[in-house]
Order: sequence, then C-alpha cells, then structure tokens
Amino acid sequence: MTPALLKEMLNERLETIEHAISRIADGHDAEAAAADVEASLRDVLNMVERNPGVTAAADDLYRSALAFVDASAGKDGVGARRLRLLSEAHSRFRERLAA
Repeated sequence: MTPALLKEMLNERLETIEHAISRIADGHDAEAAAADVEASLRDVLNMVERNPGVTAAADDLYRSALAFVDASAGKDGVGARRLRLLSEAHSRFRERLAA
C-alpha cells in the first residue's frame, strides 16, 4: 500500500469518526454512530504503527462514545459533562495519532 493511499484511507476513517461523534452528540441514531466509531477506530489502529498511547486514546474515545449513548438512552438526558468528555477524548485521540 502506498503512503498516499494509506493517508487517504486514514483520513476517511477519521472523517467517519468525526461525523459519528457529531451524530452521537446530536442524538441522531447514536447506537449506530457508536458502532461506526468502533469500526473506524479498529481500522485506524490496523493502519498505524502499534502505539500504546494511540491504543489507549482510541479505547478512551470508544468508551466515551458508549457512555454518551448510554446516558442519552436514560431518562435524565445527556449532560454537558458527558459531551465535554466525549469531545476531549476525541481531541486526545487525534493528538496521539498525530504524534
């Protein structure tokens, strides 16, 4: 696989993750969006060199997405805190991946 193709595929997966996080935050089919996050994160981890920091950030992002989905399914609704945690987890993942 050429570096250009790998970069293009990686960017596509990152865009999918960003779109899925937006769907989760907006409450649009959050469960399916969380599944998209999971699948895209697996693809990204398979594309990049093994790095414990990236793996941990990906796990944190996925767990944050699931927590957000679980909270939105409850009767109490979703708080700003969970949205902030999801956003921060996404930022950490992007920073680790860029490093």
